Amino acid sequence: MFARPSPLAFALALALPTAASAQGFEYAPTTAQYRLTSTTKGAQEAMGQKQEFESSHSQLLSITVARPSKDTVAMTAVIDSVTAVGPMGMVPPGLDRLPGIKVSAKLSPFGAVYSSEGPKDTTIANLLQITDEMGRFLPRIRGKLTAGSSWTDTTTGKVKQNGIDIDRQVVAKYTVVGDTTISGEKTWKITRETTTSLSGSGAPQGQPMTMEGMSNGKGTLFMSQKGVFVGSTSEDQANIKITLAANGMEIGVTTTANTKVEKVK
Repeated sequence: MFARPSPLAFALALALPTAASAQGFEYAPTTAQYRLTSTTKGAQEAMGQKQEFESSHSQLLSITVARPSKDTVAMTAVIDSVTAVGPMGMVPPGLDRLPGIKVSAKLSPFGAVYSSEGPKDTTIANLLQITDEMGRFLPRIRGKLTAGSSWTDTTTGKVKQNGIDIDRQVVAKYTVVGDTTISGEKTWKITRETTTSLSGSGAPQGQPMTMEGMSNGKGTLFMSQKGVFVGSTSEDQANIKITLAANGMEIGVTTTANTKVEKVK
């Protein structure tokens, strides 16, 4: 339900007031609220039958960033409100229990996640996936923010999605295409191209299965020259294959997800 952005997507900021110079970007202490909206269109195909679907969601997030030490950023993310429409036009079950959920994360000054912790309520569907993505709300900005600079960043790790344990690798290329002004604030404009590969297995609802796939994404990040995440847009296209262990049946899923993050205050 929550897009990253990353497949599945979150961001804010922490650093000294003069961060985001040629010395390298750092997030600055701040408190802000963001609106994240996403729409996903796709199709599922199995045994020669194809079914198209569409879903959407919108949420407000309050993000607080502090700098407890030179090498550590402390971020808290709270869901203020959320609305969603599932693939069948229905409201996902348990949606009303998400507002108020809080995640605390420790990050590097440029946004790499050291650790994150959220609620442990196992009765909320996909809560582990949701809290993991909330902990990764801030984009990783490893490069120096000067016009024309570029860099590549690779992240690997394990995530849990719909009851399946997944190994995921994301290779992202960033390019600083220039600067602009948003709400009177000087802001760097950074393009991002990502390639994600994933594979894993699990037994959601007691049904053993494997999953593998690829996705490609393009987007733009806006980072203020004071060290604050201003917003982003992205489009991710994914191609996933799920194989049921019981009978070997293969299910193909293709999706296109468009996500927008806006700093609202």
